[in-house]
Amino acid sequence: MKRLTLHFHRIPVGITNCYLLCGEKIILIDGGAPGHVKDFMRGMARVGISPRDIDLVLLTHGHADHIGSLHQIQQITHARIAMHKSDCAWVESGLPELPPGVTLWGKTLIGLGRILYKPRILRCGVNYAFDAKLFSLMKQGFGIPAKVIHTPGHSSGSICVLLDTGEVFAGDMAMQAWFLRWKPGLPVLAEDMNQVVRSWKQLIRLGAKRVYPAHGLDFPIEVIQEEILAWEKRYGGGRKPKA
Repeated sequence: MKRLTLHFHRIPVGITNCYLLCGEKIILIDGGAPGHVKDFMRGMARVGISPRDIDLVLLTHGHADHIGSLHQIQQITHARIAMHKSDCAWVESGLPELPPGVTLWGKTLIGLGRILYKPRILRCGVNYAFDAKLFSLMKQGFGIPAKVIHTPGHSSGSICVLLDTGEVFAGDMAMQAWFLRWKPGLPVLAEDMNQVVRSWKQLIRLGAKRVYPAHGLDFPIEVIQEEILAWEKRYGGGRKPKA
């Protein structure tokens, strides 16, 4: 039996990391920040893959920095678009909401964003709006040894992609970039941090070993485990952080 080979590439599109998963077919994770389709084209040229070879754009969620260049990318690639149904309205309207801030810095960022961040995002149709909690990209016919897992918390429709080898493409369920937090860890922006923690526990149970966030470089899962312990120590017993 022929052994399936898989490789992946990080494609920065503005402030957002998109990821290219290359198995029997090719999947692009996320649609990048607004106004940066040239970054996408440069990234594809760097890895030597034609944009027309992308079969699917899989969105981790529907916030602006993940769908901002999606319309243009779809026009170039002719790829289908898939995401969890809970965030579809943001893509189809071109009017995504900003997530709430969790930390003081997160709240400051969102306060500034409501005043200064007014991107123009073109509407885009979603070809496959799923509601499954977990499904296999192998069984879906993409030939990629990975699972797509519904991981609500940052948004209600957030998903992560977990390779069988333990790499997890986490969207904004984790963050590292300097403008968000000075060291890697849990998001500073989220609808429900207690749900973020529950989603990460599920990912860890399923074998997550290394985290590939949409903002910043990858880091080991032990960082998330330590952050979960700190969160539960501070907000254990169901207590929520103060608004």
